[in-house]
Amino acid sequence: MSNETACGRTTRQFAKGRRLASSLLASVLALGAGAAAAQTAPAASGWQYEITPYFWGAGMKGDVQGGALPKISIDVGISDILDVLDFGLMGAFEARKGQWGLLFDAIYMDLSMSATASRTGPGPIGATATANANFGMKETVLAAAVAYRTVEGRSPVDVVGGLRYVKLEANADINGSFFAQTGTVARSADQDWVDPYVGARIQHLVNDRWTLVGYGDIGGFGIGSDFTWQVSAGANYNFSKSVSGIVGYRILYADYDKSGFLYDMKNSGFYAGVGIRF
Repeated sequence: MSNETACGRTTRQFAKGRRLASSLLASVLALGAGAAAAQTAPAASGWQYEITPYFWGAGMKGDVQGGALPKISIDVGISDILDVLDFGLMGAFEARKGQWGLLFDAIYMDLSMSATASRTGPGPIGATATANANFGMKETVLAAAVAYRTVEGRSPVDVVGGLRYVKLEANADINGSFFAQTGTVARSADQDWVDPYVGARIQHLVNDRWTLVGYGDIGGFGIGSDFTWQVSAGANYNFSKSVSGIVGYRILYADYDKSGFLYDMKNSGFYAGVGIRF
């Protein structure tokens, strides 16, 4: 990819992200202004906490490339995630006082799978060579954000701004013929970055037991990744005042292409967990 092409691509993605961010924040502010008169309950005065261990069965589709590691194309369906997940640890934590809140989310996945390695020869019509690869990746995603509640009542709305740290460690064993060698050739690459992001969370209390939850954010803006976005929709069921079950669907996309490292990936799938409030 030429510098001119990469620059143009990043500029278009930044402009797209800025337009989406403006639309998102404008919608949230409009909700706040329109619903202010309908507020039915004041924010709690003391600190409230909730810890939520969960499992996200996310399928993966995209490409990873960096350093000596050729482009690795991944396509893992939701139904196959348990077959490729060697270890996973996920959880969220929220602290709230009045209209202000702190949100934390942590994901760690150790994956191994079959994938496809590819490279394109020189020249404008260079041929593309492919080979099967045994691919492994350790992925860490840590997010921290500040939330401000613009709307109270039965449909509270929070505006969110934060940072998301991503660390990737990738390795592949590839047939040596791909490199004009014999045997199996091992290649690896790693990279990390931090993405700023903005977003909103909207909840609706259906009754004393059920709450519907929608969330979305966008970020990167060329500071970390070129562009990243996340959306989720789910439902919470209160077993008691302190314990709830959560289920839903979540999508997280990131497009990072810097310093010779490429990560263009969409993770999507269902999640389930247990929230404990205290």
